[in-house]
Amino acid sequence: MKKDWMIAVTGDKGGVGKSTLVALLAEWLLYQGRSVHIIDTDPNQTTQTWIDKCTNFGRTISSKDGGITIVDTAGTSGSSLTKYIRHADLILVPFKPHIADLEVIVGWFLSLKESLQSRVLFIPNMLSNTKEQKTGVAEISAVIKEETRGQLLPGLAERKAVYPTLLNGGKNNFFETNIDHKTREETQQLFTKITQLLSE
Repeated sequence: MKKDWMIAVTGDKGGVGKSTLVALLAEWLLYQGRSVHIIDTDPNQTTQTWIDKCTNFGRTISSKDGGITIVDTAGTSGSSLTKYIRHADLILVPFKPHIADLEVIVGWFLSLKESLQSRVLFIPNMLSNTKEQKTGVAEISAVIKEETRGQLLPGLAERKAVYPTLLNGGKNNFFETNIDHKTREETQQLFTKITQLLSE
């Protein structure tokens, strides 16, 4: 099994929950006994602010010698093809299954080299049970099938009372708190899949 991994969270689209996904993934890996090194390249520094808040609560999130590096990239056009994307082992792409978002995400994916496309893991985020969103997820699935590269992972529902508050920081790991059954089930389903890919 590989010792050091790099995961880039990107997609050339802002407002899709990248920083929240980075925080959730870090919490999951820490909960599993892994160590992480987080790099926040987004000018908004949302992830770094979360790390600092956790530090103020007496909890260390990121260490430079962490075995898994997670990079939160900027969510603006033209910023994604950085050294981090090119060298990432896994490229996580959260997306909202709406028409406007899909045009950006699909265009970005198709612009990638085949070697990078094969590392892309699409994650439907802020999901609600609407026909538009179901169609959007189906569209991404069709693109993956046509290109024969990339994967579609289980998504995360829109839980405004749960996920956004994570970025407030806390003294306890998210997965050690009293989260509801549905939240625990969907996050475990997603991150177990990612963890399995890290073990291959």
